[in-house]
Amino acid sequence: MEDDDPRCLRPGEARTLLGGLPWRRAVVLSGQEGRLARAAAVPGYRPRVWPDRVARALREARPGLACLLVQARRELVLAEVRSRQLAQALAFRSDLAVIACGGPDVRARRFDADAVETELSRILASLKETACRHTVVVSPFDWSASGQVAPAHRDRVRSRQRLLVERLTIVTLRHGALHIDLMKHQGADPGALWGPQPGRLNSRGHAVAAAAVVRTLASCPAS
Repeated sequence: MEDDDPRCLRPGEARTLLGGLPWRRAVVLSGQEGRLARAAAVPGYRPRVWPDRVARALREARPGLACLLVQARRELVLAEVRSRQLAQALAFRSDLAVIACGGPDVRARRFDADAVETELSRILASLKETACRHTVVVSPFDWSASGQVAPAHRDRVRSRQRLLVERLTIVTLRHGALHIDLMKHQGADPGALWGPQPGRLNSRGHAVAAAAVVRTLASCPAS
């Protein structure tokens, strides 16, 4: 089913889209858990989270590319991504960085948009200092439309998500980075992308997210 789903990558598509791009070293940072829960597996869709899928797509498209995937054992807010993962990413000295962020911050008990903006700015500035050529920031699908959020809380969650997108857009423009807002790619039935655990995508959701990221990466300039 995944290979026939137009919202997912077709066999060989990543190689075609990304093969001509100039990256030699790529790092993928993620505050998401690195494993897909068994209950979130959709028949016909590979049981892989989207940062892992993107890393695999980069390696497939460019044999010899060194790709570091830094994932979490539990959800990390952006401040924790910076404190726990950034040093490893900087030491790798990549020319492409993909950063998955925002979902854990939206789901936290208290959402601090100013802190998110500050932490992301610090991350992007640090990557730029290591001569990282392209940095891509990926914000999540709309959790308020997942079917996992109680009706009484949906407006609050939706407001948080919109504010997150607004702040990430500002920061990425300031630093010359690219922002991929997955809310623009969730389609007419966003609930079909989420698993049974709160805040967690199912395997189809991860496949759709990975396709959106890879197809957007293909638009990056070649130099």
